[in-house]
Amino acid sequence: MAEMVDFFILFFIKATMVLTIMHVSGIKDISKFAMHYIIEEIDEDTSMEDLQKMMIVALIYRLLVCVYEIICIWGAGGATPGKFLLGLRVVTCDTSVLIAPSRVLVIPSSNVNITTSIIRALIKNFSIASFFPAFITLLFFQHNRTAYDIVAGTIVVKRNGVR
Repeated sequence: MAEMVDFFILFFIKATMVLTIMHVSGIKDISKFAMHYIIEEIDEDTSMEDLQKMMIVALIYRLLVCVYEIICIWGAGGATPGKFLLGLRVVTCDTSVLIAPSRVLVIPSSNVNITTSIIRALIKNFSIASFFPAFITLLFFQHNRTAYDIVAGTIVVKRNGVR
């Protein structure tokens, strides 16, 4: 659910960015441009030039998503808006031990520093961009951790005071 909230926020930002590019570039055919750059739809009429532009927009968007997550996880208390609304946050984790059903002791459990936030965001977002859904790994690792959380040394937990 947190990812969905963040997706809609970022989709709005992407749409705004693309529409701004359209306005500055003087492009008048909104429907074709929107299909190519916002929805990233490719058909038999898509030219190599359009594909190159789509790749540039996709890369810029992916970097924007990374910056969004880095700022939120490192600078805004360990949570993107989606995580915050659901009472979650990201903390550092070298070791996690099950102490009761649905309760885990996380060591050291401190705020995420900028380096860790950058590593986590880059692995998460570029694994998604390369068609490897890294979030699926939460089904296989202990305490529902994803591969990017394990590599970065983080874990998603419920915020204190949220039940």
